[in-house]
Amino acid sequence: MALNLDVMPDPTNPDNKMAHKDITQLNKDEAFPRVSETKTPVLDYLSSESESDLIPVSLSKRGGKAPNSKSKPTRKEKQRADYSAQQPAMPSLRPAHDVMNRIRHDETLQMSDHVVGYEDRHVGIMWKGVEEWLDTTEEEDFIPMHRIKYFKRRSDDHIVWDREKRVDEIFGSGVTGRNDST
Repeated sequence: MALNLDVMPDPTNPDNKMAHKDITQLNKDEAFPRVSETKTPVLDYLSSESESDLIPVSLSKRGGKAPNSKSKPTRKEKQRADYSAQQPAMPSLRPAHDVMNRIRHDETLQMSDHVVGYEDRHVGIMWKGVEEWLDTTEEEDFIPMHRIKYFKRRSDDHIVWDREKRVDEIFGSGVTGRNDST
């Protein structure tokens, strides 16, 4: 049983006609041809290592430019590059829900000794005990976690987690190291 396969348009052919060649004669016993037996102009083209031989297959969604084409950076790209060069990389800060869970479940931290500082849309910063904080969205008094700004110890009024200053003495993330006295 012989099988002839049509191949993609030959990029080396100026008329761009279909190159119709026998890739290989397949026997009933041999399901796939060996790579060494399948030398065609298309495979030579695809195995080419020179970038000048390659033709971009797809165009980008914006402007119809080829993906590897070199163009001037846009104004936004310049602004982004300038901003990132000016700003030092900030260390990552553990999210508020991680801190809340740690205070609730860590036996070394007393839940009743910590309060949550959250931003109320109308009043400003409000304080609520960790034990009073509601996690269920069905409750009328539900406050989303992204409004949490601070966690504070009641015993000494020391802020142990501050979103704006990136202070975290519970896990040791952010700009501060781990404080073992917490």
